[in-house]
Amino acid sequence: MLNCGMTPTPTSLLSPSPKRQIGNREFVITEWRFLLFGLLMAFWSSLGQTFFISLFSSQIRDTLDLSHGDFGSYYAAATTASAISLIWLGKLADTMRLEKLAFLILTGLCCAAIMFSQISSIWMLVGGLYLLRMFGQGMMTHVYTTAMARRYVAARGRAISIAQLGHTLSESIGPASIVALLAFFDWRSLWIGLPAIAFITLAPFLRYLTQRTGLQDGEGLDGLGVNSSDNSASGAGLSGSDHAQPQKKQWRRAEVIRDPAFWLAFIWLAAVPSFVLTGLLFHQIYLAEAKGVALSTWTASYALYALFAVIGSLSIGQLIDRFSARLVAPHTLLPNSLACLALWLGSAEIGVPLFFILFGLAIGMPHATNAALTAEVYGTRYMGEIKAMLLPVAVFASALSPMLMGWMIDAGLGLGAVLGMNIALAGGAQLMAMLVLHYRKPL
Repeated sequence: MLNCGMTPTPTSLLSPSPKRQIGNREFVITEWRFLLFGLLMAFWSSLGQTFFISLFSSQIRDTLDLSHGDFGSYYAAATTASAISLIWLGKLADTMRLEKLAFLILTGLCCAAIMFSQISSIWMLVGGLYLLRMFGQGMMTHVYTTAMARRYVAARGRAISIAQLGHTLSESIGPASIVALLAFFDWRSLWIGLPAIAFITLAPFLRYLTQRTGLQDGEGLDGLGVNSSDNSASGAGLSGSDHAQPQKKQWRRAEVIRDPAFWLAFIWLAAVPSFVLTGLLFHQIYLAEAKGVALSTWTASYALYALFAVIGSLSIGQLIDRFSARLVAPHTLLPNSLACLALWLGSAEIGVPLFFILFGLAIGMPHATNAALTAEVYGTRYMGEIKAMLLPVAVFASALSPMLMGWMIDAGLGLGAVLGMNIALAGGAQLMAMLVLHYRKPL
């Protein structure tokens, strides 16, 4: 329960014990294999991400004779169904060894992509989208972030932030690459060739990339406890720090649901970035028109967005490892508010570039902080089932915001109302998370 006065709080919020300081150079040189595993998982999750699927929107609509609204409705239905499925599927991260689970999810994603290349009916479209969203956007991200949070303690923030650069890389080179390839290949051929490349570049190397190494100071081989049979079977890579770590409470899903911090902080930290970022990206043409900016000028600013997404991702990892995710996480919502404020009050010449800079920071920070915060507060033993409750929250928020902001635009409320709502939402969530996470006293 929340601590008001002298009421004790759960042991999960004890101040973090002193951690060994690991230099960036030492960390990358020692852990490059596992970091590459996370980065490749993040990169190939693009097969199920919105930005990638939307690149084939025209071909899909022409094939099935769909309008924009029809395709959007089917996409929303499939995404919602995948989000609900993740509540149960995400628990596999608590029961399967990482190498086997990663192979299963990668295989499922590649098979879903190949199936998608053969769509010829609405049912095949919805089924293909469901599988792509569940394995790609959902489980690929869930598996690598959970693994990173479990394997590391002292360098947890840096590990997740480096791995998630795979998302930025795919978003940076993906659109231009697909447009170029479509000039030479049929779209169905790409949906066969690309998953084949994904499988060949990752599946054969999973055992090598996921081996335990010296700086992985988390709990056991896969975060399942140092005394498990799996770990003793392949424990050659365990470091002595595993046995030195103090015991802490390992929360189950039923306990987390009864914790007020989950509802007052965690839910909003997962939902608000998805709500703000997805809604504004979806209506970016309206934003450009409202600011009187040519679309070519608007899209050119995405170079700033990509650059500062990388900066935000890497810098937040450093801050987490230095100050803890509990102290850092609420402030990752601040760039959302500042980006909206810059676009609202700034001139086109200054406000738009500043919006994209802050927007990049806003999108580069949440993934690392939310995964690290879950591990820090609730433990890592049952992290899969706990994080699986937050995945649908982010998905639902990303489905709600385009619709709500669209209604506001259609009602003529204007740019100020749309951006003001997002500022109020992000600011309120940041304040609430600060009160809950910063000032909740340990036992």
